[in-house]
Amino acid sequence: MNPVYMIGGLRTPIGKTDGFLKDLLPEQLASIILNEIVHKYRLSPNDIDQVILGNAVGPGGNIARVSVLAASWPYSIPAITVDTQCGSGLSAINWAVSQIQSGQTELVLAGGVESTSLAPRRQFNPADPRFQGEHVYYERAPFSTPAVGDPEIGDAAEYLAESLSISREDMDALALESHRRASMTKEKKIFKDIIVPIETAGKHVDSDECIRNRMSLKLLERMQPVFKAEGKITAGNTCLKHDGAAIILLASSNALKKYNLKPQAMITGTASCGCDPNLFPLGPIAPIQKLLHQSNLRMKDIDALEINEAFAVKILACCRQLDFSLDKTNMLGGALAYGHPYGASGAIILLHLVKALQQVNGHHGIAAIGAVGGMGIATLIERC
Repeated sequence: MNPVYMIGGLRTPIGKTDGFLKDLLPEQLASIILNEIVHKYRLSPNDIDQVILGNAVGPGGNIARVSVLAASWPYSIPAITVDTQCGSGLSAINWAVSQIQSGQTELVLAGGVESTSLAPRRQFNPADPRFQGEHVYYERAPFSTPAVGDPEIGDAAEYLAESLSISREDMDALALESHRRASMTKEKKIFKDIIVPIETAGKHVDSDECIRNRMSLKLLERMQPVFKAEGKITAGNTCLKHDGAAIILLASSNALKKYNLKPQAMITGTASCGCDPNLFPLGPIAPIQKLLHQSNLRMKDIDALEINEAFAVKILACCRQLDFSLDKTNMLGGALAYGHPYGASGAIILLHLVKALQQVNGHHGIAAIGAVGGMGIATLIERC
């Protein structure tokens, strides 16, 4: 197979739902990043063989293609949209990797975009037995079958915390640490060269909206459970809904030479696995183990791990099962602080993973996501 290199990538600042990005269409967010990337790496849109973007709650209709057209790129540039919900962005990247490995493409832009602020309201067809009335809209799509189990995400997190005896105190402590790390990262401007400032509603936005440098355990302890009365999951130890876009430039060896590109990392493995939909927060574990087996590595060989931080319990459970240190997991802060724009999150954590490896002079890193419906997606990189 042909080797695949990650040249770099860019992302928008991450905004909360109905926050500073609320007026921008998802294709606008993505088109800004598409144009900034080709400018940064001195490329022409005509040099790009394919654009692959993940998206979870958009309007449908191939948002990747709409984004390419919104960027005023040539009609000849093909684009594909991927939907594995929270895993969409990382799935898009892994798909791009396989295309380059097989020789179908040389230079691909892959990542994702999400605007939860502008997510459409949906309802079932009147002929569908799930239809509840013309003024009743469903909150989310079906992710599993009733027979297997299709829990609300918060219920799944509560069940996991209870079944693995993970305490509210440990979850709150992890949330606090996530904000501390993210605040430090922001203060040191570690992400300055990967965040594209956005002009919207007369404002210049150049940093993430949800990082709280004054977060405290006292504040976290005061928060009430949000999914069940005596539960452990609160608004402080789970992430909410967010807006944003992130895209990564992937290249073959031939493209490196042709366009004089300098890689940041080599993509050395990709994997996806299914799991019980009722335990979907554990989704990252199986693909991580699969990558290690394929690459003849062990967890102790991994210098940095990024797992999308949808819930604090997810990180605690996965690191416990993998026997991996929290100190080397989401080292620059996670989604509890930055946010989780579903379709974009895979590209975001891969960008953050490279930054983490650079900070510690590390070699091997893994980015992984668990998705509703019982999915896990992971990507292994080797820093150049």
